[in-house]
Amino acid sequence: MIARLRGKLISARPCVVDVGGVGYELAIPDKDRERLRPDDAPVEFHTFVQVRDDRMVLFGFLERADRELFLKLIEVTGVGPKLALSVLSLHPAGRIVDAIRGGDAGFLKQLPGLGKKTAERLVMELGDKLDDLAAAGPAPAATGASSLRDEVVAALTSLGMTRPAADAALEKMNWRPDSEQSVADVVREALRYAAGR
Repeated sequence: MIARLRGKLISARPCVVDVGGVGYELAIPDKDRERLRPDDAPVEFHTFVQVRDDRMVLFGFLERADRELFLKLIEVTGVGPKLALSVLSLHPAGRIVDAIRGGDAGFLKQLPGLGKKTAERLVMELGDKLDDLAAAGPAPAATGASSLRDEVVAALTSLGMTRPAADAALEKMNWRPDSEQSVADVVREALRYAAGR
């Protein structure tokens, strides 16, 4: 199986990497796509290949921890590779691992694609199986402002909004993460702006 790819980025959407003259298309988390820049510097992905009867899908992650958590997530009943990739689209693996180990279903159910039952299932099935990931060290702590913005964006995307649309709505309403509004208030206002207020 292909565990790692290193080559020249051809495009970020879709993500295509040229390795020795062969273009590999990868399904990657949104947060990784935002980090990609089409320049001459080589890019490296930690990968997983899903083999199905009708096709093969190559998943890629800029961070090894994301790949390791992805492999744990797809072991959970009802969580396939597409959903696992969505779960990893906004936050570092360390933040998600902390939430699962801490039983924080409230945070988990805000992640794209996750509902209450699946969030609770992640806690139940993985809560004591992530020690090896936690041992690798926690992700750098987010600042209060960026963490609050992440929560707002996660809530908006869980309601079906795309990440670019969520960012655009927050820009339109000129919202600052250091404001006194709660996440719920910001989400409601952002939805009004997105609807063309």
